[in-house]
Amino acid sequence: MPLQNEELQLASAWRALSGKAEGRGWKAIEIFNSPRCLVLAGRKGNGNEESLLIGIAGAPAPDESQLPRSQGFVFVRTDLAGETSGHTWFALSRKANGQLPMFTLMAADLTSLVAKVALQDGPQIYASLIARIRGWQEFMKRDRSGVLSADEEVGLIGELHVLMNLIEGGLSPVDAVDAWVGPDDGLHDFVIGTGGVEAKTTVAPVGFIAEIGSLDQLDDALYRPLYVAALRLSQSPTGKTLPEHFEAILEETRDAGVAPLLESRLLSAGYVESMREHYTRRFILKELTYRLIDESSPRLTRSNVPVPVHRVQYSLDLDSVPVVASNFREISNILGFSN
Repeated sequence: MPLQNEELQLASAWRALSGKAEGRGWKAIEIFNSPRCLVLAGRKGNGNEESLLIGIAGAPAPDESQLPRSQGFVFVRTDLAGETSGHTWFALSRKANGQLPMFTLMAADLTSLVAKVALQDGPQIYASLIARIRGWQEFMKRDRSGVLSADEEVGLIGELHVLMNLIEGGLSPVDAVDAWVGPDDGLHDFVIGTGGVEAKTTVAPVGFIAEIGSLDQLDDALYRPLYVAALRLSQSPTGKTLPEHFEAILEETRDAGVAPLLESRLLSAGYVESMREHYTRRFILKELTYRLIDESSPRLTRSNVPVPVHRVQYSLDLDSVPVVASNFREISNILGFSN
């Protein structure tokens, strides 16, 4: 059946099922059905918690301890008596302390995702599902209403520009999105070969003061060479909003099949599509430069602060770090990528 307003559909199904589940069995209502995957809204008798049941044909049977969970939800293997054989079934269930509106938003997003990847094979559907749930796991760690702060909005637009610059510089969309590890708590925003790229974005018309969040952020001990991608944005009526920047990359990479992973990365970074109306500011890119971080760079690292110092945040004038490139193509060979 076509999906129309998944949130309302799920909420209606859960209301209809309330109090009807008995014992340890599931009561469920079908939400989406395709030959390779099914999605049901469900409740279980022993807890009556709101749940999303997902059956995937040919999906692997993972170790239960490896499945994602958070303070607001649990994701487990389950069995559904009488349901389609050959499907591996999973249950996403709200915990008692989980906020129902946020859980409903998450369940609706997963329903939409499954519908988009329904023609893929079982392992691919499962991988996309797990990636998206881990995105929600990271999102829920933020303990927020679902809207990025003004600085976070600018920072995310900057990272999207770097992502596009990697693709324009010869990196495949799949490799570029794989390299974008910052939203998933990566040490640096992008990891390419043995090196890394840290994105810093400003809207100041002159000067470039970057906020450095830790002693590790500009430490090239683990990833070398390490670059800072310094981006200057300007607000303009002719610019794009954050959702429009995202849509531009989706359009550019449409044939590469990276949309589910890209959407999961944005979710991990704190962007929820249903909150798009909150992002009305329009930005254009005025400048993008790459600056090499090495032993001569002004920075604080674990090797140059006293041992008792464990945590540091500081501001750095990036204009003190020389520009070595204006696009990724100029440094791709140094990072171990040949186009």
